[in-house]
Amino acid sequence: MNKYFLIILLLLLGTAGVFAQETYIFKDRSKLYDVKVSFEKCEKEVCNEKATFYLLKKNQSRPIQTFEMGETYLRLAGKKIEKNGFTELYGRDNIGVFFADYNFDGIADLGISNGNYAPYGGISSDVFLFSKATGKFVKNEELTALESENMTVDINKKLKYIETFTKSGCCWHEKARYRYVKNRLQKFYVFTEDATGGGKFVELTTEKLVGGKWRRTIKRVSIKKYFPNDF
Repeated sequence: MNKYFLIILLLLLGTAGVFAQETYIFKDRSKLYDVKVSFEKCEKEVCNEKATFYLLKKNQSRPIQTFEMGETYLRLAGKKIEKNGFTELYGRDNIGVFFADYNFDGIADLGISNGNYAPYGGISSDVFLFSKATGKFVKNEELTALESENMTVDINKKLKYIETFTKSGCCWHEKARYRYVKNRLQKFYVFTEDATGGGKFVELTTEKLVGGKWRRTIKRVSIKKYFPNDF
């Protein structure tokens, strides 16, 4: 009897572990896909433990690709609907999963939060480019670095470049632009505002990649004229 009691107990504990998991589905991030994510638990509206993400074709239940994340950071503060044992997520306030065309090939790529390691505790992300050869999303280290080391990453669809912005304190700001050249990411423009000297001037540095070589121009401007609203 003890043997059978132990087996039943283990089964019950295993079942309890399964039902203890929390499962959410991002429903409005893409017209082609849904993204399901499972956690052991979430603290209020923030999920920042390890998680498994499942890529599903829209309104389907069978995963077509799985992503194991040792850490993530989802902020689930938007619209939620309990349905079929899962929690469906809608709206911009549910943050941590997104689709965007990083390499301008007309196919949206996938971003999944890997924590909050961006400057000032911002949400950082792994970026997975869609591979036409394999039909899978493949992690891209260069784009992951951009999404993890900058405060913002914006995609200019019209001019086909990626623009990043970061800062340090009140007085140092940097904007950089990247484009794809032969399927490789290339930085071609950097603009820096530096007022860390503590004086009356801000140093403006513009760097441009021209003909394979960097050209730099530097000028000094009165802080009061450059930042009139701050004085």
